[in-house]
Amino acid sequence: MSTLSDISNSSEKGDSGQIKAGSVHTVKIEKLTHGGAGLAHIDTIAVFIPGTLPGQEVEILVTKNKGTFLEAKIEKIKKKSKDEILPKCSHCHECGGCAWQNLAYQKQIAYKEDIVRETLEHLTPASEKVRSQLPGRVLKIIPSPQVFHYRNKLELSFGCADLRTEEVNGKTNYIDENPTIGFHQPGQWATVLPITECHLYDEQLPSLLSDVRDFLKTTNLPVYNPKTHKGLLRTLLLRRGINTGEVMIAFTVKARKRELEPLFQHFMRFGGRSGLASLLVIENLGVNEKPENPNVHCLVGNKFIKERIFDLEFEISPFSFFQTNTQATEKLYQAIAQGADLGARDTVLDAYCGMGTIGQYLSRFCEKVIGIESHTTAIEDALKSAGKNRIGNISFYKGRVEQVLAQQLKPGGKYDFKVIIIDPLRAGLHPKAREAILEHSPEKIIYVSCNTATFARDLGEFLKAGFELRSVQPVDMFPHTSHIETVSVLQKR
Repeated sequence: MSTLSDISNSSEKGDSGQIKAGSVHTVKIEKLTHGGAGLAHIDTIAVFIPGTLPGQEVEILVTKNKGTFLEAKIEKIKKKSKDEILPKCSHCHECGGCAWQNLAYQKQIAYKEDIVRETLEHLTPASEKVRSQLPGRVLKIIPSPQVFHYRNKLELSFGCADLRTEEVNGKTNYIDENPTIGFHQPGQWATVLPITECHLYDEQLPSLLSDVRDFLKTTNLPVYNPKTHKGLLRTLLLRRGINTGEVMIAFTVKARKRELEPLFQHFMRFGGRSGLASLLVIENLGVNEKPENPNVHCLVGNKFIKERIFDLEFEISPFSFFQTNTQATEKLYQAIAQGADLGARDTVLDAYCGMGTIGQYLSRFCEKVIGIESHTTAIEDALKSAGKNRIGNISFYKGRVEQVLAQQLKPGGKYDFKVIIIDPLRAGLHPKAREAILEHSPEKIIYVSCNTATFARDLGEFLKAGFELRSVQPVDMFPHTSHIETVSVLQKR
């Protein structure tokens, strides 16, 4: 983690200006950091190297001099770490999905726990005395029930493994070569890395990928070129219900219905797969990866699959906001419920509620849950699932948290929120949202975060407002990656 202490110490003791981008050095990796990179030092200057492990001795190429610290990439591993293991996947470190698959799982979660402690201690804007107490609030991390094949969603890209250019009359022509399916490697969005396996998703994925490659060869349908914006096949979305066994396959294409109808018979070859509950073809005529107001054609089953969390059932569409690791989600929600410690007469605010899964689970422990969400499709999913689950003590408001709390749910109004659950995006809380939450004077705030650095920033503001940090519960939702989920309990003093 590019901690304030690492950077400030290096800037005080050394001159990073003497180290140029393009220079080669040999360093020993000291620890893992927020974001997944390894930390080393050149003299006293901190340098961050993705794809490394503590204990490795590596030859590195400095790629950026950021003034107070350096960024670099591996040229050669000279000495392995004692904790290093053989990765399960042949694409490890190529596709960008798994940062730590060559690190034993127990070591992964131990480092994640340490990263949470260090992030809070060094990045929380508070006095040194307060910051020194924060690591002691971090509880033992809850591991993922599944270490492999835990993802219920995977999105692959159609494209070409190679893209060469030709200059004709001063104009650049982009020529596709080797159409395939796989992942865009970090920083290489124009081409696709062909993959044959992914051990984070379902074990049947290799056979599906083999079928897709045969499909490409026999149909000769053109794949999408992000440089020219031409081509038909764009992405392949896979979703599965871990607890129901239902599977969705969705092809995203650049074509209208009249162009697609003659091709539907080709897509139907995937319709007989075991457990397939939904086969979709989605139109995306725009430039962006995510289609706006897409037309969805259902060739088999429904436009959704079903999934269960505890005793609750949810309908998951291609665009639903739903946690990626179903079994770890149950652990996460139990941690939220334990931290909230709700009473039968409590009214709970579930801010950034998505499709309402947290609120529906908590509704059994309290009198009323109010959810707020800005995305229309998520609110529609929330209303639908709450009805199907026969939950009568939950309501939803559409809009930004700061707007809804300032206009429709004003302090002193219909609801008195003793407990507020907040689960924002990686960027953390908007300052106006934080102010609106504080205006309601909750006794307790449960802050669910997927980015400990932005949580630390927001935590500093809550501490200034008279809250104290009672506990931080890390939950590993994403084995083999550097992502860390935390559930933090803030109590009014």
